[in-house]
Amino acid sequence: MARRVLAIIAAGVLATSALAGCTALSPVKTQKSYAASDGVRAQFDNLRVENLMILTAEAGAPAQVYGTLVNNSDQDATFTVQLGDAVVIEQRVSAQSQVTLPTDESEAVRGDFQPGAMVDGVVKVDGGMEDVAVPVLDGTIPPYDEYLP
Repeated sequence: MARRVLAIIAAGVLATSALAGCTALSPVKTQKSYAASDGVRAQFDNLRVENLMILTAEAGAPAQVYGTLVNNSDQDATFTVQLGDAVVIEQRVSAQSQVTLPTDESEAVRGDFQPGAMVDGVVKVDGGMEDVAVPVLDGTIPPYDEYLP
């Protein structure tokens, strides 16, 4: 009886060890940078753009650019966001701070923004540049309906 209990315990230990080994070399998904929202992300070392998107009620209607410009560096930085041919946003962000778009000074923009489409864009930050495909969303998904221009 004691041998049987010992054999069951040993089998359990071996099975647990084998299963633990399966995950030892698997990458942890949360350690990889990704856009955890409907918008897109652009990363430049300690500078990044988070959740960049365009909201509009319908094609041809006024639109608004949303996102967050994050500066985790020790120096001020200038972010430039160009979306299609119509929208260019230039915003200075102080060191160790962030700016949420739209700012109080932002106005609605016009362009050929079709909900459900992607708009080619470019994000530039103090010497770095990244092409982005920015989604155009409408008020179909709550709470975006509250933020339509």
